[in-house]
Order: sequence, then C-alpha cells, then structure tokens
Amino acid sequence: MLRLSPLVSLFGRLEAAAATTPRMTHEVCRIGGHSHGYGLVEGDGPTVVLLHGWALAHVAYGAAAEEIARRGYRVVVPDLPGFGDSSDLPVFGLGYDAYAARVIAFLEGCEDLAGEPVHLVGHSFGGAVTAQVARHRPDLVTSAVLVSAVGSRDWREGEGGSSLADRPLYDWGYHLVSEFPTGRFPRAALGVLHDLSHNLFWHPASLGLSAGMIRRHDLRAEFDEVREAGVPVAVVWADGDKVITRACFDEQCRSLGVQGRVVTGNHGWPLSRPDSFGETIGEILGAMEASTTCRT
Repeated sequence: MLRLSPLVSLFGRLEAAAATTPRMTHEVCRIGGHSHGYGLVEGDGPTVVLLHGWALAHVAYGAAAEEIARRGYRVVVPDLPGFGDSSDLPVFGLGYDAYAARVIAFLEGCEDLAGEPVHLVGHSFGGAVTAQVARHRPDLVTSAVLVSAVGSRDWREGEGGSSLADRPLYDWGYHLVSEFPTGRFPRAALGVLHDLSHNLFWHPASLGLSAGMIRRHDLRAEFDEVREAGVPVAVVWADGDKVITRACFDEQCRSLGVQGRVVTGNHGWPLSRPDSFGETIGEILGAMEASTTCRT
C-alpha cells in the first residue's frame, strides 16, 4: 500500500492543477548585494526550479513553467546571472562554478524557496548550470533533469568525433535562428524577443563571454561527479535538435550513466511546444518521486 502512495499523491495534484493553473508572476529579490529576477507559478505540489537557456530569461519560459505547474508542481524560473533582471557576474574568472554559486545563493536565500530541496530542470545553457549545482550542493537537489544541455566535448559523430571548440560560429548561429520557437506564436516568439532584446541592451558583455565559455568547456568530469553524488538524473534531447547534437546527448548519457529520453522537436521545443515539454517533465519527475519513495 505504501508503494502506491506517491502515485496517488501525484494524480491528486494533477487533478487540482488542471482545474486552475495560475499565470507566471514576475519577481525580483536581493541576496548578498545581487539582484535576482525570477518568474513564479504558484502551486501546492513540490517545487521545480527551471533554468533557462543562453541569451534568454524567465519571460520566454512562462508557458513552459505554467505547463509544468499544470502537472501538480510549483515552478520558479530564475534569471541566471547576467540575464534578465539578475546582476552580472564579474568579468574575470567567469565559469560554470560562478554561475552555480550564484544559483545556489538564490536557492538558499530566496524567500519563495527558503533553502528547501527542489527538482532542478535546466534547458541548454541552464542544463550545464543544473549539473554544476547538483555537483556542488546535492543536498539542495531532489532530482536534476538536463534538457538539450550544453557541456559536452563532441558535437559531431564520426571517427574520433569533432571538438565543440572547433564548431564554426556560423553553424551555431544558423541552427539557433532556424530552430526559433514559432510553434506557439505570438507568446513564445514575443517572450524570446523580449528577453533577447533586454539582454542585448543591458547585458551585452555577459552574452559574449558566456557564449565563449560554452564553446570552450568540457564538463564530462563534472557529469561523472554528479553521478557519484547520487543525485537522480534524467537527460532529455529532441530528435531535430541541431544546436545540441546527438553526439552531445550520447556523451552526456554515458558520463551520467543514464539511458536518456528522446522526444520529437528541436532545440526550441520547450518554448514552441510547452504542452509537450510540461507533459514530459511531469512524467519524469513523477517517476523519480515514486522511485525515491519506494526505495525509502
């Protein structure tokens, strides 16, 4: 009977959330002298913290967060340092550890989180930051879900692979533009344009420096440490994603020791298909909750 309790609880949350799902509100707090912008979708279930992709912020992920909330969760979408309404990181020594440290400060200091463990979901650049947070503070992470995450060495399959640092900039740019999220126009497209224009005006240095960091860093060793820390991890990739390639996905699955999950879509899938994204994340988190409860 105890084994059924997490499933019963999950179905109860789904029914309650389906009736009325609140819209995202826009919040700002200050922690340790730094501003942290974030979106909040209230709910009665466990808290999910969703980390956004490069060049964006919480506004673009409004519909995605609301769809996760419809599955029985409370969702917080913080603006990563140097994006949206969050303060920039120092120019010198910029790295994933610095991003993770600022996110950890937010998890511990934000009144809407109060330092409680959360489900951490990261898309693209946010996926790499998610792995770093789970590596440094597994006590704050109930589970980690990496969605089309950056941080792998290889970007092209074949004999010997091909280093991400050697990937031409035009190839990055072409696929970022071609996979622009138009499936839920105008909300998805307008959200992306809002965040991108805001960041270009207020955080141009952060955009350039973080882009260079993404190309240079190989996080395989860090992924190994996440696995050793015992944090439940899932890896998700869209079959039409050319920004993060199949080679990157396979490499992450090997490092983390998981099978991974492939969905239909492209790199912008969480934004252009928030309903599918919310359903997938809800299924993964529900399975993780059930598995963890059964083991205990």
